[in-house]
Amino acid sequence: MYDLVIVGGGPGGVAAGVYAARKKMRTLLLTDSFGGQSLVSADVRNWIGTKSVSGFDLAKMLEEHLRAQEDIEIVADDLAEKVEKKGGGFIVRTKGGKAFETKYVLLASGSRRRKLGVPGEKEFDGKGVFYCSICDAPVMKDKTAAVVGGGNAGSEAVLDLLPYASKIYILERSTGLKCDPVTYEKIKTSSKLQVITSAETKEIVGDKFVTGLAYKDLTTGELKKLELDGV
Repeated sequence: MYDLVIVGGGPGGVAAGVYAARKKMRTLLLTDSFGGQSLVSADVRNWIGTKSVSGFDLAKMLEEHLRAQEDIEIVADDLAEKVEKKGGGFIVRTKGGKAFETKYVLLASGSRRRKLGVPGEKEFDGKGVFYCSICDAPVMKDKTAAVVGGGNAGSEAVLDLLPYASKIYILERSTGLKCDPVTYEKIKTSSKLQVITSAETKEIVGDKFVTGLAYKDLTTGELKKLELDGV
């Protein structure tokens, strides 16, 4: 029986693990990777105490800090699937078939980038549809790419693509980009970038690989298409 099971290996989960270990609680941290969404960021500039750090290095720092604690057990290759009440405690069940009994559960699972759920997305996954810009930006060298979403994640994806892609569209459903002003200043002057607002992505099209994207202009109701090589 654990005192605490922490679900999630991002900054919140790791911080909880460090404090729990210092309190001598018998603790288990359950995650499939460390770093959370920061893992796919090339340049994290809002981590207090560090001017700039890559998401990969930040994830490594978090894991090393946690593993330096004496009173914590780590399962870093499985995902929590279900939490069940049992008496005065809980059972945490994983996708890998494991079960952990605990007095308390701390959910620090964070969030994941949403999929679009449009036709063609699943079919072209890995064939022009990508979810990690820092990983896959080089694939877009001298090609045309579209980024769906004008928030911080989308704008950071544009930054990753700028050294490689010849043309970048960023499609945002609302009437303007929602990224931090600092990030916007970095991308707004690029001649490669075209911002399309009031755009709802409807379909990703292609043959063996992605060849285009269809979106609805929410102002006019018109269905439009972009020719491109990756989303």
